[in-house]
Amino acid sequence: MTPQSPTSEKPRPVRGFSFLERASSPPGAWAFGLLLGALYVAAIVALRLRAPFTDEIDHFTQITQFLRGTNRILTELTTIPGYHALVAAIMRACGADSLDAARLANAGFGLFAVAGFHALRRRAWPGTETLATAQVLVLPILVPLFFLVYTDVLALALLLWAAWASVSRRHVLAALFATALVGVRQHEVVWTGLLVLLALGDDAGRLRSEPRRLLASLWPYAVPVAVFVAFWAWNGSISLSRTQAALHPDATLHAGNPLFALLVAGLVLPLQVLQGLVACIAALRRRRRNWLLAAVPVFVACGFWFGFHADHPYNSAYPSYYVHNHLPLLIEQRQLARAFAALVAAAAACALATFRLRPAGAYGLFPVGLLFLAASWLVELRYALVPLVFWLAFREHRSRAVEYATWALWLALAVCMYLGTLTLRLFL
Repeated sequence: MTPQSPTSEKPRPVRGFSFLERASSPPGAWAFGLLLGALYVAAIVALRLRAPFTDEIDHFTQITQFLRGTNRILTELTTIPGYHALVAAIMRACGADSLDAARLANAGFGLFAVAGFHALRRRAWPGTETLATAQVLVLPILVPLFFLVYTDVLALALLLWAAWASVSRRHVLAALFATALVGVRQHEVVWTGLLVLLALGDDAGRLRSEPRRLLASLWPYAVPVAVFVAFWAWNGSISLSRTQAALHPDATLHAGNPLFALLVAGLVLPLQVLQGLVACIAALRRRRRNWLLAAVPVFVACGFWFGFHADHPYNSAYPSYYVHNHLPLLIEQRQLARAFAALVAAAAACALATFRLRPAGAYGLFPVGLLFLAASWLVELRYALVPLVFWLAFREHRSRAVEYATWALWLALAVCMYLGTLTLRLFL
């Protein structure tokens, strides 16, 4: 399929009732929408009256405090309670006070995140946004979080809309989304670096010749960073909870999550890994002296074998049906599992890096994502979520058949993941 020009280069559609022209979507798009919409509603209904899952206990307790008009912050809460205040405000406006109502509000945040992904993908690769969005709706490590009272989905929504605003050169709006993000998951302020790179776009090459003009337009991005620094200085740690600060150490880097994220990417994107390996081998044949490219898989595999550790106390504090306990500990304790994980991570590192990314500035995903992942000590699937979703938004589709097959694979895995969550056999 021939890539189309970015939507920023196209004339804006006529305002008014021009949206009616877009309502005549292809039958395939309607089929996607109806199927996924039905599954989304079924997932909401299936979770009704279920007991709270792990962190839901603390999150819903904090929401209840706000509902009662009490401003007391739980000592266990690690994030700034912007998520909790927003959910409490929605529930108060609706006259609701149950856990199911809070979960329904979070499902609404999920739709907000999906809309943000669709808008960003349409900017980057117009014409592919329907299939790409359908994939995100069934992304196995995201699906359970749509319907639980966790902060991840709202934070993801704010990030995706901030990225869309940056690409659209609406810098003040992007900064507002990023500042709101600090109030939901403050450590994700790291992604402001990617927003700046997206905002620079094709102008990055002129940064040396016209630094003042270019940087002057980017001042809004200093606001979320300043808010984060002010909070850090006032609180004394990045974690809101003083009792949890030792388990969320400031300004320390760990190899566990970057390596684990490569493993997760390799496992959920097997067809893309095969595509990328073919492209990687072809590149090596064209550049036979390019030993640096050939050294990447060796470096990653050795780094995984010698450097992967799941030594955070929470990686062994819960039963084995928690994926973030069982899988990392299995890799660390069994040599065969460690060798397999190292090979998959090495293949993913080589293969997925061969995919083109758009728009300009999207390649900043790699250094910013590495910093974001390395800053977390607890090895957990949820930390790989933001980098993976951004990569899905920015990367090219090389084959529609492969992308449809990926969607079908993820749909099956998502159903298994969700059923495992409902039956307490499997949890993120």
